[in-house]
Amino acid sequence: MFFRSLRFRLTAWYSLTIVMVLAMSGFIWHHQLSRSLLQQADQRLIKLTEQGPALAQGFSGPERCGSFYEFVRRHREGHFFRLLNARGQNLCSEYGSIDDSPAINMASLQRAASHGMLLETSNDTAGVDPMRLLTLAIPLQNQDMLFLQIGTGTGLVHESLRELRTTMLVFSPLVLLTVAMMGWFLAGRTLAPVENLTRAMRRINVDNLSHRLPVRSSGDELALLSTSFNSMLERLEESFRKIKQFSGDASHELRTPLTILRGETEVALRWAKTPEDFRKVLKSGMEEIDRMSRIIEDLLLLAKSEGGEKPLAIREMSLSDLLQELYLQGRSLAQPKSIDLVLHPNVTEEIRILGDKMRLRQVFLNLIANAVNYTPDGGRVEIALSVNDDDAIVTVSDTGIGIPAEHLPHIFDRFYRVDRARNRDDGGTGLGLAIVDSFVKAHGGQVEVTSEPGEGSVFTVFLPRKGPGPDATTA
Repeated sequence: MFFRSLRFRLTAWYSLTIVMVLAMSGFIWHHQLSRSLLQQADQRLIKLTEQGPALAQGFSGPERCGSFYEFVRRHREGHFFRLLNARGQNLCSEYGSIDDSPAINMASLQRAASHGMLLETSNDTAGVDPMRLLTLAIPLQNQDMLFLQIGTGTGLVHESLRELRTTMLVFSPLVLLTVAMMGWFLAGRTLAPVENLTRAMRRINVDNLSHRLPVRSSGDELALLSTSFNSMLERLEESFRKIKQFSGDASHELRTPLTILRGETEVALRWAKTPEDFRKVLKSGMEEIDRMSRIIEDLLLLAKSEGGEKPLAIREMSLSDLLQELYLQGRSLAQPKSIDLVLHPNVTEEIRILGDKMRLRQVFLNLIANAVNYTPDGGRVEIALSVNDDDAIVTVSDTGIGIPAEHLPHIFDRFYRVDRARNRDDGGTGLGLAIVDSFVKAHGGQVEVTSEPGEGSVFTVFLPRKGPGPDATTA
């Protein structure tokens, strides 16, 4: 667990990064220092050759090396000096503090004659360190040529590089250890808020979903994470609230007809004497059974719809024809109450949309049935169809009892009833408007309601003419 922790991995990455940085920087420093020291040695050698052409003057007779030795005495400390002729013969030489002279290389003399001067590193010495050797070509008046060779050992260069390597080998582990400790500390400080959030998250369960995580005022990523988690908790709390409410409402709705059925059955067993008495009890029982069946069917329909188990069969359909069919069907519902049902097709052509005809039939039939049920005898129900740029708009209005303003935000909730007694008398399950809202949203639309108590209600459905969006579940 320790080696898998984020703190350990961050520290390991810090340390690995420092190792790579130290290795790369050490290589660069070593290379640059080596190059710089060799350049400085070359510059010193080149500076010594400024008086080289003067050696050719008076180079004859027994004292022909006199000017050479005079030159050496002025610049002899730590250098090797040699004067050669064109055939590579050693004419004059002086070794200073360097005891090992490099072998004479005719190829080097030829390149020096071609270019005037040659700088090279000679390994042809018996010493431990190679020698940096400069060969200067000096032309004579008789078309002959002399070669002045000046060398200096590279011991100081290699010693400086060895000291650099030693320093890096000694101090790099200390630097790495220091950085690892700092990385461990910083990783701990950085991850401390995450650990606090983790502990706070572990304390939250189904019994205290109202608790929220503390949000940092820094506005950083952790603050954003806390805010996002709190939003998720709000959604979960709302979902659990709805589930609890749904469970309570469902149990209540199913318990009521079961209680009635049980009570009437007990009464029949005790007091019923004639076949007519038993027939009445059985008829009442069948009504309660039908009520429970409708509740269960509507619940299953809602659950499957919201769970995506009943996908929409999206097809091109005529909304005008569907409303005409529902208008004719609604007249049979309105006729017993002498309700005037009117259809207003406020369009000049047939309206065709992409939708699930069966689901939309259920939506508008529920709205029409509700309007008829809650409109007093002799009232009026109107169905209107219109369009705008993107939507088809269907309005179902009535002159019924209306809905108080405080109930409007909840009428699409499951089992919500404005007047429970009246709804039960009318045979409603309290799920019709929830089904309407679910199917309309599944089509990418929305349903709105306005109402005045005693004046009536207006339900308006907006349906996209191009059908639901790409996220909708379709068959």
